[in-house]
Amino acid sequence: MLESPPGQRRRRVLWTLASGAVIGLLAWLVPATLDYFATEPMTRHSKEVEENLDREGPAFTASTRVDADPLYRAYVLDRPLTRTETAIFLESGADDSPDFGEVEELAATHGGHGLEDPGWDKSDGYSSSWLIDLFSDRSAGLTITGIRAKDVRCGPAAAKTVILVRPEGGGAYDGIHFNLSEPKTPYSLSPDDYFGKPYFSYKKIDLGNGTEPGGLRASFSSGVQDCNFLLEAEYRDSLGLHQQEIKNASGRFAVRGLPANPYQFFLWTNVGVFDCGPHQLQRPRICPALPFSVTNWSSVV
Repeated sequence: MLESPPGQRRRRVLWTLASGAVIGLLAWLVPATLDYFATEPMTRHSKEVEENLDREGPAFTASTRVDADPLYRAYVLDRPLTRTETAIFLESGADDSPDFGEVEELAATHGGHGLEDPGWDKSDGYSSSWLIDLFSDRSAGLTITGIRAKDVRCGPAAAKTVILVRPEGGGAYDGIHFNLSEPKTPYSLSPDDYFGKPYFSYKKIDLGNGTEPGGLRASFSSGVQDCNFLLEAEYRDSLGLHQQEIKNASGRFAVRGLPANPYQFFLWTNVGVFDCGPHQLQRPRICPALPFSVTNWSSVV
């Protein structure tokens, strides 16, 4: 190049510089172009992967627990009272202030199970309830739009003795109630305009996307039967409608009913204890009618 004429040398220098600039520009432009066209598919794929990972496993977790301070209005005992125990129990209510501790002691020693008044006279009878806590750590939101009892298995109530409790006062509480004779429909027990109406026709439970955990107080009545069952929640997310099972801590939920014709039947009140058993030739007028059924139980509340 040094032996070339000056004009030719300048052209060669300019050409070399231009070629280098073009090569440098291409070296930057080609990767940048590839990144530009690849970014959107990669971002879309990455988002899909994140969403799929987010949806792995259960959509939500549900923990169940029995109310720590239930208000029992009925007790069903698996073992009947002896004549001596009956006499002592009736005598405990002979004064003006019967000792409710006697009822609790009999329940503890005779295979007793406490039952609640659901606060709704259209229920199937006395009930058992659970507090159900619902939580989802998903980034995407989801909405529970229904809960139903499924795989319901029932048989005649096996208890031998019934003790009904008729104290003063009482009231309704917020939550839902299932008549197990129609297990697909939970009814609202919320003290508002929707009381006694199908709960999920008016309300829903939002989970995921950083929302606060949800919760329900769910009660179940089985009339004159003993029943066990599972729960199934129906929820919606961006992909559509899904179902997820809710189990009790031990697997299945179990509720007790009043036997239609109990072997023994006692009524505890603030003014005394009464033997309302079917063997009584003249049952006290305060005694509720027998047999128990889903249509007459509310008369004893």
